[in-house]
Amino acid sequence: MIALGMHFITFRSAGQMTMPDHVCTGQTRHYYVIPGPDTGSTYTWWVDGRVMSGFNTSEFIYTWNSSKTYLLEVQERSADGCPGPKKSGEVFVNPQPEIHVSASDSLICNGESVTVSVQNPSGLIWGKWIYDLIVEPEAGIIGNAINGTYTSPTGLNETLFNNDTTVHKVVYRFTPRIVTNDLVQACEGEEVKITLWVHCGFRYKEASLEIPNAFSPNGDGINDVWNLKGIHLYPSAVITIYNRWGQVLWKSDRAYPVPWDGMSQSKNLPIDSYHYYIDLKNGTRPLVGDVTIVR
Repeated sequence: MIALGMHFITFRSAGQMTMPDHVCTGQTRHYYVIPGPDTGSTYTWWVDGRVMSGFNTSEFIYTWNSSKTYLLEVQERSADGCPGPKKSGEVFVNPQPEIHVSASDSLICNGESVTVSVQNPSGLIWGKWIYDLIVEPEAGIIGNAINGTYTSPTGLNETLFNNDTTVHKVVYRFTPRIVTNDLVQACEGEEVKITLWVHCGFRYKEASLEIPNAFSPNGDGINDVWNLKGIHLYPSAVITIYNRWGQVLWKSDRAYPVPWDGMSQSKNLPIDSYHYYIDLKNGTRPLVGDVTIVR
């Protein structure tokens, strides 16, 4: 005989609940039905109409690897061969939460603005996509966003200030999550981290120095080095070249006696934009900008 009123239940980390179930891809669930009083029953389990071989008891364990809505069914058959009614429940499987983050620039000058764009590339079947933001500025950096939880892919518009005399960074760490409509966490994605570097100088606009924004070190004798007209007026000046990640590539002697030739550690640098930092050593704020190597 088959007992009526058989319950179809899924185990969850916080306990158990009846169907339907809400899952993220890659998660494993444990499902079961409460058997009737008679012993010797066998069970058949289906996922979207396909028999799950190897499962013939009242329990079923399954890992959901694709995002969609599934129909999970189970049927009890008594020891004397009598089939009971099918029990069914839906399983809503979301993709793993992802977050795509990009910045309009990776290195800015004191007081400049940068836009950090945040996107969720995957649509959801259920629940809400949120993300946690942890911001870690080095000493001297102000103007950055604070730690928080965001319920939509809102971009950040940051105006950053560097109150020190050297380059400093601020790190933004984003962790995406999917929560139920009651804000109960269902799954967590991988952290994405970006780093912004902030120079303490301003972009230079004075007329006493002419700073080219590009040069072509290709050996043709034309613009092979980065010539700074007027630099002789600052006999103590020191120029430093950085890449977009804030790493020092080249540094001049005082007064810039040998112009930069587009090399770093005796190797030609690729076509790209590089950041310069000019300390005139005259008590004014350092000058910061970009120069592009073309070939």
